[in-house]
Amino acid sequence: MFDRVGYGQASLSDIAREAGTTQGSLYFYFPSKEELALAVINEQERRLLAAFSADTEVTSPLGELVRSTRALAELLLTDAIVRAGLRLSLEQGVLSVPTGAFLERSIDAVERRFRASVEIGESRAPTGIDALARSFIAYLLGTQLLSNVLDGRTGLLEGIDAMWRVIIVGTVVPERQAEVLDMLEASFALHDTAGHNRG
Repeated sequence: MFDRVGYGQASLSDIAREAGTTQGSLYFYFPSKEELALAVINEQERRLLAAFSADTEVTSPLGELVRSTRALAELLLTDAIVRAGLRLSLEQGVLSVPTGAFLERSIDAVERRFRASVEIGESRAPTGIDALARSFIAYLLGTQLLSNVLDGRTGLLEGIDAMWRVIIVGTVVPERQAEVLDMLEASFALHDTAGHNRG
């Protein structure tokens, strides 16, 4: 319900009905709609940040970030809790507590990857690493939001693939671009060998 209609339009009675339970049972665990919304946000954050967990066997920090964004996209396509929690996190002002901490932690996770990438000479950060990380999260959130509004996220993978191609050209050093593009192709697998979109 939070995913479909947002916080304001979702009632506890509707949520209980959709869950196949009673309002009394729901109130036993969540005394208010806000407490339920915060629980959804917290679980969404746990699942999304797990998608950004580092793989120590990967030698390319940007390659690992590509893998993470593919995992994140899969969650957005398949996990209603992740979609609902993200929507609630972005609906500023509807809850009595700030919800921006998740975004700050996401920016920090991305900043660590970009910093590691710059340190090994894989990429550069023309605007500074912190600004690059914030821009990346803004680009990623905007891509998923646009896809949700325009096509119900059916074009989400293509949108993130296109986002990455812009980022790779803009940040990865020329001699490493082909390598990172290969990682993108392997993670998203949207193009056949002739370069045609498979969807």
